[in-house]
Amino acid sequence: MDQPLSMKLASLSLISQHKLEKILDQCGSKADLIIDPSLIKPLEKICGVSWLRHHGIEKIYKMDPQLGPTANTIRVYLIPACIKKYKCVLDQISSLLSQNPSLTDAKCFNIIITPKVISMFDSILENRGLYDVVKLHSFTWELMYLDDQLLSLELPFLYKQLFVEQNHSLLSSISMSLWSLFHVTGRPKCILSLGKLSASVLDILEVYNESYSRDFISPEFSRDFGALILMDRDQDYASSLLTPATYSGLLSEIFDISCGRLEMNGNDTKLKRGKLNFTTSEGKSSKPTVINLDSSIDNLYGEIKHRHFSEVLSVLSSKAKLLKNEDIKALGIQEMKEYVATKLQQVTLFKQNLVNHVLVSETIISEMNNKFENLTLTESEMLNNRNKKSNFTFVDENFGTDIHIYNSLRLMCLLSLTQGLSYEEYNSLVSKYLLAFGYKFLYVFNNLIKAGLLVQPSSPKLTLSNLGNLSERLPKWQNEFQTIANKLKQLPSKSDDGKSPSYVFNGGYVPLVAVICNALLSSESLPDVLTKLSALSDLKVGGAVIEKLKDGIGTLNEKLANMNLQSDLDFGCRDAKTLLKTMKGDKLNCFNLKPRTILVYVIGGVTYAEIAACNVIQTVTCSKIIIASDCIVSGSDLMAANT
Repeated sequence: MDQPLSMKLASLSLISQHKLEKILDQCGSKADLIIDPSLIKPLEKICGVSWLRHHGIEKIYKMDPQLGPTANTIRVYLIPACIKKYKCVLDQISSLLSQNPSLTDAKCFNIIITPKVISMFDSILENRGLYDVVKLHSFTWELMYLDDQLLSLELPFLYKQLFVEQNHSLLSSISMSLWSLFHVTGRPKCILSLGKLSASVLDILEVYNESYSRDFISPEFSRDFGALILMDRDQDYASSLLTPATYSGLLSEIFDISCGRLEMNGNDTKLKRGKLNFTTSEGKSSKPTVINLDSSIDNLYGEIKHRHFSEVLSVLSSKAKLLKNEDIKALGIQEMKEYVATKLQQVTLFKQNLVNHVLVSETIISEMNNKFENLTLTESEMLNNRNKKSNFTFVDENFGTDIHIYNSLRLMCLLSLTQGLSYEEYNSLVSKYLLAFGYKFLYVFNNLIKAGLLVQPSSPKLTLSNLGNLSERLPKWQNEFQTIANKLKQLPSKSDDGKSPSYVFNGGYVPLVAVICNALLSSESLPDVLTKLSALSDLKVGGAVIEKLKDGIGTLNEKLANMNLQSDLDFGCRDAKTLLKTMKGDKLNCFNLKPRTILVYVIGGVTYAEIAACNVIQTVTCSKIIIASDCIVSGSDLMAANT
């Protein structure tokens, strides 16, 4: 395993292939694959059509409730772990059995569920009378290597299940992805977790380590990762709600991106689809242009992806001038042959990529129009708790004249989290949204509150009994968001020199993942790290750096036996504040971040702006930061998950 880290990460797809191969071998030969459309692109990252045919799949169909007969008797369904889609498949199977009862004993129906089969699926199967007729398979694919230093599980439905529905049955799939990754790279010595779900993932990971220990795994710690940072999405909602200023961030705001592939259609963007337009005129639908957001395929994208959008057009212009100045007329016959054999294909591909990025940039400019400056200015005022009245007026006018099904909610949530909403302001915005889109969307606000994106104000009932709490209802100069952000230095001053990771939000905010990475990479001891991050209440520490402080509790059984019922079960990690008190005055020389490579794993989706911010930190600290998540998201994607 002395291969470079990039090769190890790319090899994860081979593990996914092996898992799928074992499942297909159980399904039998000459089978038809019926796949949910949302899983087509992830499956393409794992294997191709020729690979599937080599392993017994003859025909491939898109999942459709009205799907008729297929070429072969054996059917293999591939669907996400969604109860609605699962029931749709069972309805289709029941319909086929009613038409041809002889299929009942043939055992020709297989359902592959990603990331795993949950217990409820077995119960539904038994209630339908299909328990011995349909066979269920779990397919937990590995992290996909989408771009340089970017990994993703490509499971966008996880955010809704974990944070909105608060259904944690699929949380173990996050632990399993880490467990498999550490089998390839080794375990990091230092682990930091932020959030309840992250702590649970570490606990499950410890159970996996005890339950599935393997002799061929080296007991030595990772030579590839010095530290792991696990963070819940709800610990830094601001980074997903703010408007990004980077090229890749704005791409995710305007276009649909799946598995690192962008589909560009000027007549069908995220902004246009969600806009309330009373004079809708359907434009001509054109064939979408596909752009691979992978630096190894598109070098030009690798050069501009993390740049501020204001710099992108000048870079593209300079590249176009270089192509124009390239004179091939002066080449001789032999030189011309060599040019055609070696450079022509590369130049043609580069020209096509250049044209695509110019078209994309033009679409971004036309979509954002003159809104970008006003939007980022208002967001900056919200972050710093200034001009609350004018900020609400901006949001209120947006709800009245420029309402968008997702982005208007996004502004409302940002204002609620940073400056708060009064009872009257909250009701006013809710009423305008429901009048625009219908009262059927009333449940959306309850979902936003459950996910922690929106703070619902209490009803103001001013009576003699609660006059004593009047001070709590008075305007505050600084709320909890600003208090924590100022302690962590997430709100830089205007005199910033431009080298701060805050550039990803036009100089207004530093993403929390970048702050944590910087604290780890710029500290000489673990107490120093924990002191810098003391403002974070849910921070926990795990890994080899705290092994000496485990008080002799080495196994899960012993932990359960010694557990205090009034305390939480933290098997995979320990509370940072408690740990800091026990280490006071001790520099813990065992904390030595080597190699200087950090794995950041965000549960609930990571944004391109956060990836760009971490890129600044790794440049400044001469380190390497690998970003991983269950999916790549934008603010509108989070809003869509709540609707």
